[in-house]
Amino acid sequence: MNQIINMLSYSTFFRGKASADIERTLSTIDYFIKSYKPGELIFGVTQKTEHIGIILTGSIEVQKNLASGNIVTLLSKGKGELFGEGSVFSDSLSYPSDIFCKEPSTILHISKENVLALISIDSVLLGNFLNSLANRVLMLNLKTELLSYQSIQKKIAFSLLYLMNEFRNGDTIELPYSKKSWSEYLNTSRPSLSRELKVLTQRGILSLSNRKIKIISNAALLSILHD
Repeated sequence: MNQIINMLSYSTFFRGKASADIERTLSTIDYFIKSYKPGELIFGVTQKTEHIGIILTGSIEVQKNLASGNIVTLLSKGKGELFGEGSVFSDSLSYPSDIFCKEPSTILHISKENVLALISIDSVLLGNFLNSLANRVLMLNLKTELLSYQSIQKKIAFSLLYLMNEFRNGDTIELPYSKKSWSEYLNTSRPSLSRELKVLTQRGILSLSNRKIKIISNAALLSILHD
């Protein structure tokens, strides 16, 4: 139990709460914890929207099946993050997307009724919940804009310009994820991403060193994006 409380103390939902408060909160609600294997479905489009999930260990990804038959990865989430929070409080009777386990994961499930009970009496939990919802909306808006670009180079340019603005570390960006995860976020293959990064490097637009990317020509990235 102490291990679970320690994990939750670093979670989005319980951020700012003392361990004793978290333990007391858990004693007042019904919840369950389940382990998942990579590729296993956690919430699906055919399931009723009854629970939110908190990732104790591992990571998940939200996928959307398009009418064209293509599968798009909308979001990836890791340890401590919430998921399903938008769906359970919407008018939809089922989850709008499939949520799969990306690696061996342990998920804490809380029902809609219990979440509502908690956020109605605790302003800290309410603030954390709303913050998670707001960030989700922001990320989905970014993803929608990203998917509007057809070429891989445009997607790379959009992603790098966003990261530059987000982290404001001058002309050098340290990717917050692996190149494999980055390629999945861009909805392309890792070899295709590597090939286009090599082209951009050869053109003198950027330079690479593991996860560090130095933007040599910000203007060139903007030109690619708006060409």
